[in-house]
Amino acid sequence: MTPKKLACVAGLVSTLAACGGGSSNSTPPSSTPAIAVPASVAAALPGYKISVFAQVPGKLRPDDLLLHGSNIFAIAQDNNNNPDGTAVAGTSPQSEVIEYDMNGNVVRTFNVPGHPDGLMEFDSHTVWVSTNEDANPMLIVIDTTANTQQTLTPDATPIHGGGLDDMKMLNGVVYAAASNPALGAATATAPNGVSSVPSLYSVTLNPDHQTFHLTPALMGNAMATNIPTNTQVTLNMTDPDSMAIDPSGNLVVDSQQDSELVFIANPGANQSVSVLPLTLYGNGWPVDDTRWAPSGNSFMLLADNQAQLIYRIDATPGFTAGTAYSAGQGTVLQVNTSTGAMTPVFTGMGAPHGLIFVGD
Repeated sequence: MTPKKLACVAGLVSTLAACGGGSSNSTPPSSTPAIAVPASVAAALPGYKISVFAQVPGKLRPDDLLLHGSNIFAIAQDNNNNPDGTAVAGTSPQSEVIEYDMNGNVVRTFNVPGHPDGLMEFDSHTVWVSTNEDANPMLIVIDTTANTQQTLTPDATPIHGGGLDDMKMLNGVVYAAASNPALGAATATAPNGVSSVPSLYSVTLNPDHQTFHLTPALMGNAMATNIPTNTQVTLNMTDPDSMAIDPSGNLVVDSQQDSELVFIANPGANQSVSVLPLTLYGNGWPVDDTRWAPSGNSFMLLADNQAQLIYRIDATPGFTAGTAYSAGQGTVLQVNTSTGAMTPVFTGMGAPHGLIFVGD
């Protein structure tokens, strides 16, 4: 994200706050003592309550979250791992994937190389992890039944010039966000730069069991329908980041610093694309994860990267099925998916990233 945009967002966050290759290690579950929610966190809408589900160990920072089987898997980043996979000079960082039971107790951990960012369930016993979102991407395939893992690298340098971020599987195809793209020079109408490279890939593992192949699935300058105005626009996806699947089965890509969600219906040769600009109080507002509340009883889990906490959020009398929520810039927000306007639910968080719903 550009310094200029960060400064703008930081000002809005202040206003809101004022208003309110590794190895796996088995760890016996242990009771997690109650941890207080930071005093800075404040409810902005009635009908919600927040508690701490878990605190990640040491200096690790939680990011993407995943329900796999009956447990929660969380990426835990060592920030001495740079986003391009290099290490801060003089350090020996080690990021992890941590498995928790539903009481927030650690079940086991998996050491993963680089700076992990994306977490996806491939099948009932396999989890994929993407690492190094700025450059030198890798995939780590974890067999959670056999307790083994394998690290794979791309069979060619990704043509967008960066790394890989989030991943989602739809209709048997794995898609990955083409993060940190190489951009053309900024213009008056494109202050973040100009994208003419892929923003999304499909991912296939090669028979050599050592590499994977990336096939462009969406260009950063594709045509799309602007949802609020119902007009055709040219995308300029300068920051592909988090991903989701909406209740209609559309693949959703968050172009973070562009403050927009891009929806892809029927990904493939006959796909159609639409875009939802996101705003808070009329200003563009970058977000990380977006999720839709499922039917039935559920609660939300939210990773606060800066606070090193995973929160549990409950709604009374319950979350309304089909309602979208996003995490971004110190806030959890309810999203109007027709207009893009967002309403804060909680403010005063550090850096909320990963967000999922879990059936209660």
